[in-house]
Amino acid sequence: MVNPSERAGKIFASLEANENINPKPDTLVLGNGTEPHLDASFFYLTGFPYGLFEGSYVIARKDGTVKLLTSALEEEIARSNSKGIEIRIIPREEASLKLSESAGNGITSIGINSAELTVKSLEVIKSAFKSAQIVDVSEAIESTRLVKDMEEVRLIQKACDAASVAYRKVPSMLRAGTTESEVAAKLAFEMQKNGGDGVSFDSIIAFGKNSALPHYTAGQVKLKKGQFVLCDYGAKYRRYCSDITRTLVFGKASKQQKRMYEVVQHALELGTEQCTPGFSGAEVNSRVTEFIDSTEFKGRFIHSLGHSLGLSVHDGPGLSRIYTKKLEPGMVVTVEPGIYIPGFGGVRIEDDLLITKTKPKVLTTAERGLIEA
Repeated sequence: MVNPSERAGKIFASLEANENINPKPDTLVLGNGTEPHLDASFFYLTGFPYGLFEGSYVIARKDGTVKLLTSALEEEIARSNSKGIEIRIIPREEASLKLSESAGNGITSIGINSAELTVKSLEVIKSAFKSAQIVDVSEAIESTRLVKDMEEVRLIQKACDAASVAYRKVPSMLRAGTTESEVAAKLAFEMQKNGGDGVSFDSIIAFGKNSALPHYTAGQVKLKKGQFVLCDYGAKYRRYCSDITRTLVFGKASKQQKRMYEVVQHALELGTEQCTPGFSGAEVNSRVTEFIDSTEFKGRFIHSLGHSLGLSVHDGPGLSRIYTKKLEPGMVVTVEPGIYIPGFGGVRIEDDLLITKTKPKVLTTAERGLIEA
């Protein structure tokens, strides 16, 4: 079971180390909105594996005190999944009053997570602490969440396992006339069948030329022989996400398709071996981009190499030109090189990696070789 006091302590340590945050508040208030506007950091701090907790607030003090204000709707989940949290059940309309009462006296500044806070929740916090200075501490929260603890890694591994095992069934799903949406639905079933709680995002199943669109949405396009089948999908387990991509060919692959796959597979291997604390995310991204640009596919890798993974699919910066800090043990990132040729198709292969003190641990285990289904 998660220890909220320990996680709050990590946030306060990141806050103290961040020169951009002043003053340094000794109280954090995280407010949950209404689905789908929920704050993932609320669940990072509390550790609740399920439940919506709409309109709920958590107060964390630097002294280790953590208090939860929630409704009777979530009381049983909160009490059976909490460790060291003081729980108060309140009517939603009394949130502002109860926040002020619960936080205690002498508070001069409040730390908030503006990155995931709704305007409505902010107004409740301002109303509760009229004389306190509101300080955005989202940078400190993000940097804390980038480095996962052992429990988080365990949950992410479960999500990765559900997604990896599901891929074994994909070749048997492919028939002439099958639609992208049918494959997406079957993949979702397989992930839940194998231990996932659901999908971590809307699956991208793209046939033929649609595979050249990185953020495509599965539709009613029917499968034909000789087409690429790009599957970008993930499972969720106790709120934690996996994110995996594999590309197949339905039928016999052409020389061009095989060459594209060969280059992307090598780029995946190159990016994976570079994911060590000796490199920054920007450096890993640059090395893979330079490799692809050294081939006949120059300019056809059109996105960053990867992102952080955790409570959200895009859980913060990762392997991109904007993340110039060194990778740290405990980070979980995706490595997802791709080549995209408009009108022809695209290849992307993606794995989820845990950064360690030495070489990375690959969490996704689905077949990486080219499958001709």
